[in-house]
Amino acid sequence: MSVEAWEHFFKPEVRSSGRKLFAEGKVSVAQPSDTEIVAFIRISSPFKVSLKTKSISSDTVFADCNCPAGKKDLFCKHIWAALLATEQKNPDFFEEKTQIEKADSAVITTTTAKAKPAPTAQSKAYEEKQAAYKEQQKEKQSLYRKIQYQKQKLRMHEFKKKKKGHTSEESEFPRDVENALNFFSQNGFELRESMNKEIISTAKKKLARIFHPDRGGTHEEILELNNFSDILMKFAHKLSETAK
Repeated sequence: MSVEAWEHFFKPEVRSSGRKLFAEGKVSVAQPSDTEIVAFIRISSPFKVSLKTKSISSDTVFADCNCPAGKKDLFCKHIWAALLATEQKNPDFFEEKTQIEKADSAVITTTTAKAKPAPTAQSKAYEEKQAAYKEQQKEKQSLYRKIQYQKQKLRMHEFKKKKKGHTSEESEFPRDVENALNFFSQNGFELRESMNKEIISTAKKKLARIFHPDRGGTHEEILELNNFSDILMKFAHKLSETAK
C-alpha cells in the first residue's frame, strides 16, 4: 500500500515540509526487525521516528516521533518524511497495512503478557476513548477511499465522453446548483436523485471530517464545502416550498 493513502492525516504544510526533508536526504532508516522501522531525521536538532506493527500480518502501523509535535500526539513532518523514506527503501514493510495511528493512541507490547490488575474507572474511560478514536479513523479512511473511487470514476467518465466527441449535456439545474452537485459527486455523494436538507446535512458533516483544518484539511477546502452546502440547502428549500 502506498503511504499517499494516509496523506489526509497530515496537513498540507506538514506533508510539504516532510517531503522536503526526504528529498534533501536528511532521513536515515534502520530496520531492527520485521515489525519495527526506526528513522533518524538529521537536522540541527535530530529527531527519532519509530514505525511499529504488532505483527507482520497486522493491518495497522503505529507511528511516533520524539519531537514537540509528536509528543502532543500529532502527525508531524518527521513522521511523513520517515514514511516516504521507508516506502522507498523498505516497501515490504507496508504490505497488508491499511491503517496508521499515533503510537500514543494504543498500547504496543512485544514482551510476555503479565497478569493485569483489575481495570479502574479511569482505565475503562481511556480504553473507551481509544476505541472511539480507532473507529473514527477507520470511518475516515473508508470515506477517503470512497471519495478517491468517485473521483477516479468521474475522470474515466469524462475521458470516455471526450474520446467519443460528446459535449457536456445541458443541466436541468441552475449553474451554481450544478457546480455544487458536481462537488459532492466528486467527493462520494450523489445527491441529484435525493436532494433534501437532511441528506445534504449528513453529507456535509461526513466531508467536514476530512476537509476541516483541524482534521488535516485546509481553510479553502472547508470554505468550499460550506459554500456548496449552503447553495444546495437553499435550492432544496425552494423545492420543498414549490411542492407545497
